[in-house]
Amino acid sequence: MAEQLVASLESMGQLLLAMDTGVGLLIGVGLSMSASHLFSLLANRLTPTQILLHMAVDGLVLSLAFLLGILCHSLMLMLLEGVPLQPITFANRMGAALWPGLFYVLAAAPYVSDLIAVSLLAWIHLNVLVLLQVVYGIPLLTGLVVATPGFVVALLLVGLLFAQRWRTSYDMLAREVADLTQP
Repeated sequence: MAEQLVASLESMGQLLLAMDTGVGLLIGVGLSMSASHLFSLLANRLTPTQILLHMAVDGLVLSLAFLLGILCHSLMLMLLEGVPLQPITFANRMGAALWPGLFYVLAAAPYVSDLIAVSLLAWIHLNVLVLLQVVYGIPLLTGLVVATPGFVVALLLVGLLFAQRWRTSYDMLAREVADLTQP
């Protein structure tokens, strides 16, 4: 059992090394999305070490969500279009579609945060559709069928993490305020 786990981890490490460009961008997008929670972490008066730990863990989980979305894209491309490809090559090519996510930190802006977040996520999805058309010759409507399931998986994972993290942050802040207001 332990040998199988070690072999799986080594395989995953080799995959990450082969995807060096895509992984760097994935991690950058994850960290940018994580940084959008900086204000709630500061409001909870966490220490700088706790804030960095929260941001690092969230950034890695968000990066994993987008990586799973890209892997779903590659699976759908193979199933629907019969395009033979390696997930590493596909992830490196599709990783370029994620660059608007580097600006996700702007979603922390008050009043316009939802508009910024939706616009950036739509831009990422559009980039994937365009790359599918340019690189693999997939028409936009077919690309929509290929890319939407992976995009939905990524959005669900991102939404679950954000909902959990925001709920925890606001519960912590509410407890602090309640403690301060009680005699």
